[in-house]
Amino acid sequence: MAHICILYGGRSGEHEVSRRSASSVLAELASHHDVMLIGIDRDGTWYLQDRPEPIPAVLDLRVDPAMRIAVVPGRGLASADGIDRRVDVVLPVLHGSYGEDGCVQGLLESARLPYAGSGVLGSAVGMDKEMAKRIWREAGLPVIPWRSLVGNFTPKRAAAEAAADLGFPLFVKPANAGSSVGVSRADDVDGLAAALVQARRYDRKILVEQAVEGREIECAVMGRDDPESFPPGEVIPAGNHRFYDYDAKYTDPDGALLKVPAELPAALAQRIRSTAERAYRAVEARGLARVDFLLRRSDGALFINEINTMPGMTSISLFPRMAAAGGLDFTAVLERLIDEARDEAAWRNGLSYNH
Repeated sequence: MAHICILYGGRSGEHEVSRRSASSVLAELASHHDVMLIGIDRDGTWYLQDRPEPIPAVLDLRVDPAMRIAVVPGRGLASADGIDRRVDVVLPVLHGSYGEDGCVQGLLESARLPYAGSGVLGSAVGMDKEMAKRIWREAGLPVIPWRSLVGNFTPKRAAAEAAADLGFPLFVKPANAGSSVGVSRADDVDGLAAALVQARRYDRKILVEQAVEGREIECAVMGRDDPESFPPGEVIPAGNHRFYDYDAKYTDPDGALLKVPAELPAALAQRIRSTAERAYRAVEARGLARVDFLLRRSDGALFINEINTMPGMTSISLFPRMAAAGGLDFTAVLERLIDEARDEAAWRNGLSYNH
């Protein structure tokens, strides 16, 4: 039995998604580990939480000043009641900004607390869609043609220039946002300009990408230096959803069909898995990630879309379902993450930081 701390909530637009994921993780670990819950509110303050019985589908987050938490380097966490609480491994079940982008990872490393998932670099690069694309392109991996826009650009002018370079249709994405937050499809210059304005609400750097008409294929990967992939799955948008947007993922129960494993020829499925492992290594991901692909219908060309270094971990999320298709159930996934977090911490502690 280990002392596990689940971090959840956070400042990002995926706050509620994190609460759902954390509930699923708690349900798997509660019977055989000593689990402590730390909720991070939308302002970024950490609070110790009571363990609910029974465990709900979405964890609450109680904001009680008497239960504020401080990080104690090398020891664990201390609450306002003055009691130190031992932590063997932190599971940062946080999605998006201030949780999946290296911020929390840097804090935990500074405090010498073992944690699951990617480190500072892998988390930051995985979160920044443009930096990931640059690294993949340098590694010879297939990426969708794009332009990036930074700062105080003029939307109408930027839209006209991007359209002249890339053509239509186009997708517009904040460079550092997850769960399709702020993502729009544009079919003309006016629509593209409006999409740029929308995306700029979420980040100062915006990606404009060629739209790829094709299948949305995803692949789960786990591991440290020798990553292992699992059988790919497919997201099939349904209803009025032209792509797998935020509403299709979390609001509309009929927004998409998630098919695991995807119906693919064996050779293609293996190529997707191999490419996912290479993409994972290239950005120095650790622990777990979901690599998303687009498979163009017209010619079968394969493109890496993005990587998610803390994918959804609910009972219906694609990552645990793909791992299960490869023979690793949800409990085994979490146990592997805990073991690898300890191994990574032991490796870091074995390094010399003095001359």
